Amino acid sequence: MFRHLATRVARAALGVQALKSEPWSAATLDLPALEAVKIKLEHEKLSGEVSVKEAVTEVAAIMGENVRLRRGFLVSSTTGIVSSYLHASADPGLARVVGLLTLEPENGTLEGQVAEAELGSALAMHVVAAKPLFLSKELVPESYLNRETDIFRSQALSSGKPSNVVDKMVQGRLRKYFEETALLEQKFVVNDSMNVQAVLDAHRKLTGRHVSITNFLRMEVGEGMQQKEE
Repeated sequence: MFRHLATRVARAALGVQALKSEPWSAATLDLPALEAVKIKLEHEKLSGEVSVKEAVTEVAAIMGENVRLRRGFLVSSTTGIVSSYLHASADPGLARVVGLLTLEPENGTLEGQVAEAELGSALAMHVVAAKPLFLSKELVPESYLNRETDIFRSQALSSGKPSNVVDKMVQGRLRKYFEETALLEQKFVVNDSMNVQAVLDAHRKLTGRHVSITNFLRMEVGEGMQQKEE
């Protein structure tokens, strides 16, 4: 019943206007607008046409659980493709962890291109496994960069090394930080002899088609919620 509800709400979300977002990030859905959308329920314990909000309330009452519409995001493309990887999937389209990303061509479209579909699936799996925070090192917010630099410098100074050595230590740790958090800098989980940008470069040499990742999303059930510890 819960999975039926989740599937119907996700389908309805495709028709909801997303809120404005940065070009390199997933769009956030307007949840009040989504709650007002009518959906058709076809389950043995749920049937008829009701709003998303009414459906969620009904399922919560039947299950005796605190069920609520908490988050929603949209990833789309006009000339490229959206690739996905679902981890711990209970039903088609449903999972506990999902990775989404868009591959965009430099020219033309990617419709019907098998090589790009396979590449996208592998990269979406990478997103799930490697948990990147940013698309590229250039897109790491200045506030993050300043905070990490201060931490690394403080750690380096505590070693008692001279200032010129401290600067090199800080640069080295920042480089490692980018390799851990920026998608294009991360070691590819399928082949850790190359990073994700090198994977895209190798694809271009192999196929002659230049594609790039324009945005990505990793989403996991329960993340960001405070869990009560027994």
